[in-house]
Amino acid sequence: MINYNVVYKTDNHYTDTVREAIYDILVLPTVNSYQNLISFKVENSLNAQPFIYKNMYGFDVFRIRTSKPFNIFSFRMEAKVSVKKINVFDFKPLPIEEERKILNSDSFKIDKFIFLKKTKYTYLSEKNKEKIPIFDGKTSVFDFLFQLNEYLYKRINYCTASTDVHTVADQVFEIERGVCQDYAHAFISVARENGIPARYVSGYLNQGKNFVGDVFMHAWVEAFIPGVGWKGFDPTNNLLVDENYIKVSHGVDYSDCSPIKGVLKTNGEVKTHYSVKIHQNQ
Repeated sequence: MINYNVVYKTDNHYTDTVREAIYDILVLPTVNSYQNLISFKVENSLNAQPFIYKNMYGFDVFRIRTSKPFNIFSFRMEAKVSVKKINVFDFKPLPIEEERKILNSDSFKIDKFIFLKKTKYTYLSEKNKEKIPIFDGKTSVFDFLFQLNEYLYKRINYCTASTDVHTVADQVFEIERGVCQDYAHAFISVARENGIPARYVSGYLNQGKNFVGDVFMHAWVEAFIPGVGWKGFDPTNNLLVDENYIKVSHGVDYSDCSPIKGVLKTNGEVKTHYSVKIHQNQ
């Protein structure tokens, strides 16, 4: 196991007084078969007591609600997490014919419908559909996804100033620039277009490896391989997901995994800054 200390902090400055607010904050590392949350603590500038609820996918969300007027909202979370070391190639895929049979079955499409459907972020125009890799069934699902990971890594240039949280996959294929969120949506759009379930994942990266995107919350993809299960791919870095990744949540796209959402009563604008610090404990 590798032990990490994770610190997430956000500062929000409002130009006009906020009279009432509800914040939902999705930044807490989750618990699964590869990852364990040892402890955590949170604090906020409103001194409001957060309560935790589970979203539709079962991930913990901090909710903070206040009716006290304010102009600044700061939130800080510190968590200790352990992640199991993973051999990313330690699995045995099904025969290609059996994989194809499962992917084409109605029961499979119904079961995985939510991660096969097109969304605002993951739809592709007919023009871009003609340019994407096609899964012809002559190779395994894993090999196709592995090649897709490299294809997007080479096709899209990482550029922090080129897109925002509203950019969709179709735009990414046009401008061929973006950040981790855009790589993830591009990967998901191609996988789903080829009948392979894929979901958006948010979390943190080990900051001691010089990975692209490690200074912010990171985004990658989990795709479903028949007979194997969900497998993590990071097209931003052209890597398979291993013990250097700390998962927070997954969903159909970014809209399910946004780290902070709020309903506010105010007439002003907001300037937001956030930071992520990941320390690997010896």
